Amino acid sequence: MNKTIRETFAGFTPGAALLDCDGLLVNTEQIWHESQDKLLARYGGQIDAPTRAGLVGKAPELVLPVLAAATGLDPQRCQEELIAQHVADVRANLALLPGAAETVRALAARVPVAVVSNSPREFLLGKLEKTGLHEYVTATVGLEDVAAGKPAPDMYLRGAELLGVAPEKAIAFEDSETGACAARAAGVRLIAVPSVPGQCPQADHTLESLADKELHEWIAEWEQQ
Repeated sequence: MNKTIRETFAGFTPGAALLDCDGLLVNTEQIWHESQDKLLARYGGQIDAPTRAGLVGKAPELVLPVLAAATGLDPQRCQEELIAQHVADVRANLALLPGAAETVRALAARVPVAVVSNSPREFLLGKLEKTGLHEYVTATVGLEDVAAGKPAPDMYLRGAELLGVAPEKAIAFEDSETGACAARAAGVRLIAVPSVPGQCPQADHTLESLADKELHEWIAEWEQQ
């Protein structure tokens, strides 16, 4: 029988929350893959399913060499075309995922919140501002802010530092295997909320959605920091 969230985290009250962005709060992980598919289709390129699954949540500099090889494009041109496609797709289709706004507001009412993302800082801040989530976020960590992006632990370690807590006192939320590896390597307790088919992040607890009723009831029980 699956444990409830209270059973999983019995005796633990987080002192801070560290959240991923793409694929957890907003639908940009899905849009990112759609943008890649459009670029691949434009040049007749293909990527097999295992390779695609391994790219979920990875930083752009790790994705681009794979796409460049599949399309036959010069890496610089590949980057320019992919970013232009993705910016256009995000402008047209950006949306909050179910329960995202409510969860961020609930967390922010109890503990400081940081968003840690493999996105470039400019893109991260733009998504938070466009969705109105920025007013609930104490700190952000983008790709330029650390030596290594996820799956390295740097982003989670930096996020905890900015919020003034030890990593083991924080709770993280991730959707991808890449992000889960980063959180676990940093020693942060983790709730996984997979949104991309085929992703099975290893976590302390897994939810189908941030709209989970028990999650919100548990957060409401935390002592306000």
